[in-house]
Amino acid sequence: MPVARTLGNCLSVASLSRFVSLIGAARTTEMMLTARLIEADEARSLGFLNEVVDTTEALDARVDELARSVAALAPLTLRVTKEQMRRMRAAMIADVNDDDLVAMCYGSEDFRQGVKAFVARRPPQWKGR
Repeated sequence: MPVARTLGNCLSVASLSRFVSLIGAARTTEMMLTARLIEADEARSLGFLNEVVDTTEALDARVDELARSVAALAPLTLRVTKEQMRRMRAAMIADVNDDDLVAMCYGSEDFRQGVKAFVARRPPQWKGR
């Protein structure tokens, strides 16, 4: 989550709450405030990934295998489970409105500078405004 290092934007409360529910507030805070990238093995240990494969060929084979496996399951059960998960996530953040905070980041001079720097492949010069 290198947004503090790259574009100078922010995550929505909905996205941030997904990270907190997955890895906890302390780890989420650490990742956001340090803007460090993580390797695949750490991402797996944190629960961001279910599996890590070594090659593109292994990935293609695993995707095919997983798709066949899921396709053989009861479609209504899968549909209902996905909708239940969506509703649970929505309920966790129902009363949080962060529109003002998101607008502060995306409307900032820093964000415009961050995008220009990213496109130009140079480090941004943050000003805090």
